[in-house]
Amino acid sequence: MNEEIVETAKATQEIAKTAHKGLEVSEKVGGFFAKVLGEPIETAAGILGDKLKFMRWERQVRLIEQVEKINHERGINGKEIPVSPKLAIPIIENASLEEDDLLQDLWAKLMSSAQGKNSSSEVRSAFIDIIKQLEVIDVKILNAMFDGYVNAVGQDNIQKESPRRISFSKNNIMNVLKISEYDYEDSIDNLMRVRCVCSEVKVMSHMNIGGESATIDKGYDSLNLTSLGVKFVIACIK
Repeated sequence: MNEEIVETAKATQEIAKTAHKGLEVSEKVGGFFAKVLGEPIETAAGILGDKLKFMRWERQVRLIEQVEKINHERGINGKEIPVSPKLAIPIIENASLEEDDLLQDLWAKLMSSAQGKNSSSEVRSAFIDIIKQLEVIDVKILNAMFDGYVNAVGQDNIQKESPRRISFSKNNIMNVLKISEYDYEDSIDNLMRVRCVCSEVKVMSHMNIGGESATIDKGYDSLNLTSLGVKFVIACIK
C-alpha cells in the first residue's frame, strides 16, 4: 500500500479518536452543569455559554472604557501608537477574564502605557506574567511602597535614584494597610517571587569577612523596591 495513503489513514484515525474524546468530555461537562442547574443538558449548556459570553463582553467593554479614560488623563487620547500583538492579545484576553476591577485596571493601565509614545519603551512583556500572579493586597503593598519611594527621592528622581536606597519596615506597611502579619508575609513572598520587591541587605562596614564587608539580610523586616518593581508600578499601577 502506498506509504502516503497509510500515513493519511493513521492521521484520520488519530483525529477521530481526539474528536471522540472531546465529545466525551463535552458530554461530561454538560451533564455536570445540567445536574447543578437542574436543567436538561442542552438548556444548561446554553445558559452557561450565554453567561460566559456576556461576562467576557461586559469586562471587555469596561476595559475599553478604562483605557480611554486613562489615555485621556495621561494626555495621549488620539495620539495612541499601535501595540504589538505580542502584548495586545494577552492583555485583552486576560483583562476579559478578570472579575476584580482593581486588578483589571492594571491591564488597562498596561495597555495605555503600551499605547503611549513616551511610555511604550518602558513596557516589558514580563509585566503580563507579573499581573497574572498578583492579588489585590499585593497591589496595595506595591502602591504604598512606591508612594514612600517617591516622597523620599522626589518625583523627578524616581528613575534616577536607586530604589534600594529607600527601605520600608514590616511594621509600617502592616500598620498603614491594616493587615495581619500572616497576610503581609504571604504577599511579600509573592512580590519577591515576581521580583518586584527584595529584602534590604545591610552592609556592616565595621565587620569584615575575608576582606569583604559583612552583610545582613533583613528578611521580611525591611524591604526595598527593585528597579523592575518601580517600572512595573509606573506602567501598570500609577
